Amino acid sequence: MRFNRIFLFLLTFSLILFPLSGCKKAAAAVSEETETGENDFIDKLTFLGDSTTAHMQLRAAVDPSRVWAAKNRYLNLDSRITYAKIIAPDTGKEELIADVAARLKPRYLVITLGIDYGVYYYRDKPDTFRHYYEKLLSSLQTASPETVLILQSIFPVGQNCHAITKEMVQNANRIIRKIADARGLLYVDQTPVLANEAGYLREEFCYSEDGLHLTAAAYSAILSHLSKSENEIRG
Repeated sequence: MRFNRIFLFLLTFSLILFPLSGCKKAAAAVSEETETGENDFIDKLTFLGDSTTAHMQLRAAVDPSRVWAAKNRYLNLDSRITYAKIIAPDTGKEELIADVAARLKPRYLVITLGIDYGVYYYRDKPDTFRHYYEKLLSSLQTASPETVLILQSIFPVGQNCHAITKEMVQNANRIIRKIADARGLLYVDQTPVLANEAGYLREEFCYSEDGLHLTAAAYSAILSHLSKSENEIRG
C-alpha cells in the first residue's frame, strides 16, 4: 500500500511537471499537412482523456477548446470517473464531464483514457478496468446520445518507462477494443503509428524521460491517422 501511494505521487508529479530531459525531442514544428488543415474533419473532433490528451492543448495543431482536460491535466480511471471534472471550454469552470457533454453535444468525441492510474493499478484486474471505462461511456451516451464516441488506444510508452510496462498498455488496449466491439463503437489503434518494432514509443515521439509524454510530431502523426480514419468514423 505504501508503495502504491509513493508510485501514484511520483506519477502525478511527473504528469504535471513534464520533465524535458531524457528522450530525444523531435522538431517542434507540426507537419505542414496537418497545420494547414489536412482536411476539415479534424476540426470536427473533440478530445477527452488523461494527461496525454491534455498535452494536446500545448503541442497539437488543434483548437485548445476542443481538448477537454482536467485542471491538473490528469484524469484517473477509477471509481470516481463520473465525478471527475474538466474545464468547460465555454465557461472556463470545472464541471462534470457528462454535464459538459450534455450542454455542448460534440459531434465526435475521441476518448483516450487509462494511462493515469488505470493501466498500473488494474493491471491484474481487467474486469475492474473495463467497469470504470464503461461507466464513463454510459454517462456520456446518456448525456449526449447523438455524440459519436471514438475509442482511441492508449499510446505506447517509452522503453525507459519502468512503472508502466509495454505489456500493461497492450493488455489494457485489448480490453478497450473489446469494449468498442461490444458497444458498436469505432476503435482507433495508434500503436502502429507511434511504436517502434519492439512495441515501444518511438524515440523521436518521446517528449520526456518518463517515457509517457509525446512530442508535437507525435500528435501530428496521431491526427493524421485519425484523418485517414474519417470514412470509418463517419460511417
